[in-house]
Amino acid sequence: MDSNPVKDKLKRGEPSIGTWSTTGDPAAVEIMARQTELDWINIDFEHNPIDVSTAVNCLRASEGSGKPLFARIPWNDKVWIKRILDIGFMGIVVPDVKNPEEAEAAVQAAKYRPRGIRGIGSSRGQLVFGPDYYANANDMTLVVIMIEDPVAVDCIDDIMQVPGVDVCFIGPNDLANMMDLPTGMDNQAPTHIEAVQKVVDAGKRNGIATGIHTGSGEEAARRIKQGMQWFPIGSDARMLKMGVDGQLAAMKAGLAGEAVATNGAESGGTFY
Repeated sequence: MDSNPVKDKLKRGEPSIGTWSTTGDPAAVEIMARQTELDWINIDFEHNPIDVSTAVNCLRASEGSGKPLFARIPWNDKVWIKRILDIGFMGIVVPDVKNPEEAEAAVQAAKYRPRGIRGIGSSRGQLVFGPDYYANANDMTLVVIMIEDPVAVDCIDDIMQVPGVDVCFIGPNDLANMMDLPTGMDNQAPTHIEAVQKVVDAGKRNGIATGIHTGSGEEAARRIKQGMQWFPIGSDARMLKMGVDGQLAAMKAGLAGEAVATNGAESGGTFY
């Protein structure tokens, strides 16, 4: 893979939908990469007990699937960014960026010279992507800036004008928390809706993809219609719970004599 198919979709103006992995489990990643129509998977280092030695096995599990893996790093830190990209991730998600200076620091850490300051030394990058890795890495690497504070919303145009920023992605819960609002995805507080729309409108003005963490396919459809392009539906852990809950509810409904939707279940399938 010498290009990033997610970046290619965004450049064409198409939505690209993935999910978070909060488990960091290679088996879960392997299933999502090879058995679903998700475009990408993002490993969430920020809030979960995942480290690079765990994550490299997630990368191995997805190799050959055509699905890029990205990583939300714990903080806007050049050492974290270097380590994540050096083991083979094709992009970074940088939390709580408040201004263009912080966005510039993230881009510089993610890019080799002449655009950035990333150091040479990715043995695994060359192993996976080939001997031209250093020549292609800047173009392949997706840089996602998280908008999680009204301070960032107020200077969103300046953040989006930093060269190398590909996506401005809203963290709905932290944004709500910083606005002294109740938390929750698909937040219906009027001031939260206004802040989200301000980011979306800025993205359209500046040609930058936007997104927000969604909790369902229904919300994902609405966000695409709103103009967003890059975001996850839930996470591996959330969808595991939803799948179990849905099947148990179907069992109980069947026992009660109610009609039960198959939800696309493959009759006689062998994939357990």
